[in-house]
Amino acid sequence: MKRLIIVLILVSFGLSVPLMAQYTPVEFKETTWQGVMDGDPGEGALFFRLEFENSDTVKITKQFAGQNHCERHEYRVTDSILTITYADESVITNFRDASLTITDRNTILYKKGNKIFHINRWSSVETALFWIGMLIALIILNELFRRYKWPTIVFYFLLPVVLIPLWSSHGVTYWFKWVKLYSVVFACIWFTLIRYTKLGNKNYAKFIAAAFLAVNIMEAVMQDFSMGFWANILNAIGGILSIITLSGYKHINADNSKYKDMIWPAMTVFWIIAYDIWNFVFVYLNFPGSAANQFLVLLSCTIPSLFIKKGTWLQARAFTLAAWFMLYFTVPLFIESHLVPLPRTDVLMFIAGFISFAANGAYAIVHFRKKLINR
Repeated sequence: MKRLIIVLILVSFGLSVPLMAQYTPVEFKETTWQGVMDGDPGEGALFFRLEFENSDTVKITKQFAGQNHCERHEYRVTDSILTITYADESVITNFRDASLTITDRNTILYKKGNKIFHINRWSSVETALFWIGMLIALIILNELFRRYKWPTIVFYFLLPVVLIPLWSSHGVTYWFKWVKLYSVVFACIWFTLIRYTKLGNKNYAKFIAAAFLAVNIMEAVMQDFSMGFWANILNAIGGILSIITLSGYKHINADNSKYKDMIWPAMTVFWIIAYDIWNFVFVYLNFPGSAANQFLVLLSCTIPSLFIKKGTWLQARAFTLAAWFMLYFTVPLFIESHLVPLPRTDVLMFIAGFISFAANGAYAIVHFRKKLINR
């Protein structure tokens, strides 16, 4: 058996050498490519979309922070190198003097200074199938974790430790993504302990469960304020309103069902919808390439908490968001090759920020009015 394995390895290596040495030309005409580059502090993530219109012209769209740019440039391909030609008045200069290496028919490797990321060929059909599959998969995972203890422990207690070397190797450098990943993983761990141990009877444990959500929102509020644009500021205020209208944390408990779901009876449907609007707008403003995918993740926790088991939104939000981030850190290129670009202008961003502010402001009025009436 050992000899057979060695022979197979040698044969596969021998076959791979000529394959690696031979470059297969890629046809760019009428194809679309896109990628996400981690920005510097204050930029969020930079989303690039390259639409190759013919054999020598490419339309480049760049979205980040409060900026939206679109330009056409000439390009040429020499062997495995893509070169984009710039005019002096160009605003999108990220590809000027950058190394763009075509690594295979679906991937371009970008290198410029300390910035490295992949640009992937985009397919509308594959992306639609990805959306449907991921929504179903996240809902199924949520059901798995709310019904069974040991899969939850393996997935959230062990994998985030075991996979650190793999996650670190993918070059995710933006601090917010790492903070978000582990804060929501820790929330999953804490909620699991509340469900299956005596910790669930302690008021401080319930307070910490609510605090996970509040801190998670505050992380995003700080990101929004750091941007400094009016749309971000309006959304940040909406996030603060979302935090201060959280109430009834002492009623968080593991219910008496056989699944021991962690429920928060005081969390209303109105609050959940206002939160969903705020969270979607946050991603739309700060990580534009990922906004549509975030809408998918929000659906994956809102649908089961409203139609399968009411009161479990916080538990479902933690399970689905952590699973999504873990998937992203495991196969970032796969996720980024199925992004859905959304229309984005200064006016649309301001409207989105205002809607978030209005929705959470409206809930705050209802919330505090009810408190005053019940005094």
